[in-house]
Amino acid sequence: MLLAAFCGGIIGFERKSKAKNAGIRTHALIALGAALVMIVSKYGFFDLLKITHSNWAVDPSRIAAQVVSGIGFLGAGTIINRHDQIIDGLTTAAGIWVTGAIGLAYGSGLYSIGVIGTACVLLAEVLGKYIDQFALHQGKGFSCFILLDGDTDQLHDIIEQLNHRYFKAPVRYTIYSYENGKITCRIFGELRSKIRAENIFDYLVKLDNIENVELE
Repeated sequence: MLLAAFCGGIIGFERKSKAKNAGIRTHALIALGAALVMIVSKYGFFDLLKITHSNWAVDPSRIAAQVVSGIGFLGAGTIINRHDQIIDGLTTAAGIWVTGAIGLAYGSGLYSIGVIGTACVLLAEVLGKYIDQFALHQGKGFSCFILLDGDTDQLHDIIEQLNHRYFKAPVRYTIYSYENGKITCRIFGELRSKIRAENIFDYLVKLDNIENVELE
């Protein structure tokens, strides 16, 4: 249980260093809880074998299996953004799920598997960010979420400017919410040659009626 909490805390430290909500305490508690559930599932019912019929059997995986599915509500909590229904936190949600699996490994006594799993998660979260950026620069696809303080006419004006300056084909967009004079919208399309996502980001954040921009 201590090993599980320690490795979960290491994963949480990496997430907290990226200013994510789920940090050291969250990941440590998830791994600790998963290890505890696994221990109870594996060893907690052998006393019943002595007082029940001989054909009664213990299924060590039954309780532990609920961790894999039940931990999903924590992942959903990190994905659902509090800011205008923007989807975010997929990496942290996946990390939470894997952290639960690492806790199960330690609870099962598979210490080497837990260590390897922790190392793989850290490598994926640290190196994966740079690989994602490299892939983004190599590709011509673009997608972002914007929060616009205005109406649909202003949104259409921005779309026209983006089409004129940055996109090879007319940009597509999806409006997620429109209330209280604010529009949450996803913009996506194919960039022109020599155009980078950073160019569009810099353009959008300079607009007075754009309150927030998040690149996918």
